[in-house]
Amino acid sequence: MISALWLATLSIFALCLWYILVERNKWKNSPPGPFRIPILGNIFQVELLAHLSFCKWADKYGPIIRVDLATTKTVVVSDYKMVKELFNDPASSGRMDFSMFDFVLSDRLHGIVNTEGQDWEELRRFTLRQLRDFGFGRNTMEESIMLEVTELIEWLKEVENKPVENVKEKLTFAVINSVWSICTGERYKHNDAAILEMTERALKTFDSVMERGPLLLFAPILGKLFPVLSGYTLVREAVDGFADYFRKPVNQHLKTFSPDFDRDFADVFIKEIKKTTNTESAFYGKFGEDNLLATLGDLYFAGTDTTSTTLSWMILYLSKMPEIQKKFQDEIESITGNTKPVSISDRANMPFTEALIAETLRFSSITPSGVQHKALRDITFRGYTIPKNTVITSNLYYIHHDPKVWGDPENFRPERFLSPDGKVFKKHEALMPFSTGRRQCIGESLARDSLFLFATNVFQRFWVKFDENGPQNGFDSKASFTFIITPKPYSVIFKDRLA
Repeated sequence: MISALWLATLSIFALCLWYILVERNKWKNSPPGPFRIPILGNIFQVELLAHLSFCKWADKYGPIIRVDLATTKTVVVSDYKMVKELFNDPASSGRMDFSMFDFVLSDRLHGIVNTEGQDWEELRRFTLRQLRDFGFGRNTMEESIMLEVTELIEWLKEVENKPVENVKEKLTFAVINSVWSICTGERYKHNDAAILEMTERALKTFDSVMERGPLLLFAPILGKLFPVLSGYTLVREAVDGFADYFRKPVNQHLKTFSPDFDRDFADVFIKEIKKTTNTESAFYGKFGEDNLLATLGDLYFAGTDTTSTTLSWMILYLSKMPEIQKKFQDEIESITGNTKPVSISDRANMPFTEALIAETLRFSSITPSGVQHKALRDITFRGYTIPKNTVITSNLYYIHHDPKVWGDPENFRPERFLSPDGKVFKKHEALMPFSTGRRQCIGESLARDSLFLFATNVFQRFWVKFDENGPQNGFDSKASFTFIITPKPYSVIFKDRLA
């Protein structure tokens, strides 16, 4: 009689054989890449900071490689021209399965980040138009941001000459408010315990799941088979907590909505819901209301963690590079005389500031692999076959640190984005911090305005010194379940320059 062990062994062998034969047929012209174990692929070869593995493999195998992350078949592209070509192809505008992060679990995905196809097209087009044409009520977008800049500066004056370790937390709160006031007309107090606790709890949850390895992310079926063991239950509890929080302003706006005037983004979204009669539309009825909730969540996370993380990297860099900080402050003074706040209208006359922000985005590369795309059909690209449903990853960290492109990428040098005389800011087509193509970040304009206004006005007011008595982590980064790499803890001291 065949033992249970032998039966299990034969079953596993048969599954692996079937898997190899099926995959080989799909990948007739597969890109090169590291050796893959059947079913598990390269999942145990990938470092916690996955982009570091992708960079090593790009050096070894070339600019386009295949990496199997458990059941998720992935193509990693490490050449900026290839990324632009591929991401401008509608066939590569799908989205990797992020359903475990959907704010509303149902038979359809919600929001902009998670969706693809017609729902995504509708929601993206609408949201992009509203962000570009923002003019609700009496406040402009710049005024909303500057309100938070002013409050942040007042807090920094209170802690002047004292070591500050929680600068990222304060930056996050300030940026959250500038985004949230545009979306819902609401502002949080900078010491709001509820939002602080919820955000901190969620990030700790995501990070604890990440520490177990990325298997849940790339083999989502594990969440269904082993919800507790895999960490799926913890993730859903955190996501559901945010969903409950985001649903409050949605319900409030539904109750107080008036078609006669638009108070904020939520109002114009509800107006679109009210006039939609197409049952298949992303704006129809209850599905439309759920999409409002999810879109608010997308804007909350996409517009806050990325901007505050970039600002925290800039503060760290400039605190350790005083000569660059001085040059930055000199340009600010040359434009404003330090007698008025810096405004968006000043940006065109501040090439070094533009170069500094560009170099911070390049050097930090906080989204080292962007947000993963998916092939909506079989694609033939540069002689290789990319089968339908393959995840496509842009190796942005490698692109932003490629010596063939930048010459000395290991050096923080804003001048690489300036003309030889230093008077003109020069864009570089290889710099893609907000991705590129059809799924380029819709919040790029808001993020750039926020980075400019927060950075210039904070450094106009304060000299920032690195605290030698605080944590000594250099420019080391830590992994995040939200695909963002953040600085390891550090401490800085703010000194008022204009008092």
